[in-house]
Amino acid sequence: MTKFIATRITFPFSHVLFLADKVTTPTLNKTMKILIADDDPVSTRVLAHQLEKWQHVVTTTTNGIEALDAFKNYNFDVVITDWMMPAMSGPELCAAIREEEKSGELASFIILLTSRGSNEDFALALEAGANDFATKPFAPFVLQARLANAARIVQLQTELHRKKQEADKLACTDYLTQLRNRRAMWQNLGMDFERMSREQRPLSALVIDIDFFKKINDAHGHQTGDYVLQAVADCLTNSVRSGDYVGRWGGEEFLAVLPGADIIQSAEVAERCRHHLESLRIKVDSGEVIRLSASFGVAAIDGAGREDCNALIEQADQALYWAKDAGRNRVKIYVPGVGPRRNMRKAK
Repeated sequence: MTKFIATRITFPFSHVLFLADKVTTPTLNKTMKILIADDDPVSTRVLAHQLEKWQHVVTTTTNGIEALDAFKNYNFDVVITDWMMPAMSGPELCAAIREEEKSGELASFIILLTSRGSNEDFALALEAGANDFATKPFAPFVLQARLANAARIVQLQTELHRKKQEADKLACTDYLTQLRNRRAMWQNLGMDFERMSREQRPLSALVIDIDFFKKINDAHGHQTGDYVLQAVADCLTNSVRSGDYVGRWGGEEFLAVLPGADIIQSAEVAERCRHHLESLRIKVDSGEVIRLSASFGVAAIDGAGREDCNALIEQADQALYWAKDAGRNRVKIYVPGVGPRRNMRKAK
């Protein structure tokens, strides 16, 4: 392994200042948040002045450890670090930043500044995690070009991240109601099951079915049926507690998950939802007013020997069958060993 001898060469910064004054302010599309790590106050001042002249937001630090602390607390588009610094060198700072970024999806663009200019040094900088490498003293137009390159990469990365978030949201969102879809509900339910188990708190689920929805579709058309689904989605979302969430479970069925709610509390929420739905009035083009109702099945799991998510949904589904079998437009809670077993949901 090649070993490098640490050396520091001091250059007159009057030459750098002269060059900086000769460079016109570039037109950059992106104002970036830039972190500087350099123990030389004159170098830091000159660099920060030039970056601020180019309309960037600059944070300065005097060593690698201070820079790493700043990086942990704020998001920076670009990090410009000197190679030779006390306590933590530039390459060590690069490696530490890349380690911090492993838990996220965005990465800063790192430029390593140094008086060292060998190919070995260049390779070592890239291996440590730097994106670019510049030797001192550097002309401002060189820095300008490197920052333009950084801006392009940061902008591309941000756009890719935005599109990924949009794709993730689409994959977990029901297009019609804009609620969580079945896949997302299973994911969130699983996470809340683990969380409530750790905290030794109950977890409840409501399975909700719009009464006689097929008749609404047949009598008024699918466009009206879609509007009814949207109205029900809004009503349920506005009727549950803060921290609860609602998703479209399939067709005219919805699922509400109530973290921390026991069977009594969840039944109260279900009754409030049922009452609000019963109060809805939807006027169609013909002038006819549609009145809605829904049936609710409620179940909860609690205690150290609690069952899993599948059992919770199965129990709520069983209680929904009881509600429909008893005449619809009502809330039924699951009680083990009580009531008839459902028969493939024949009471549609």
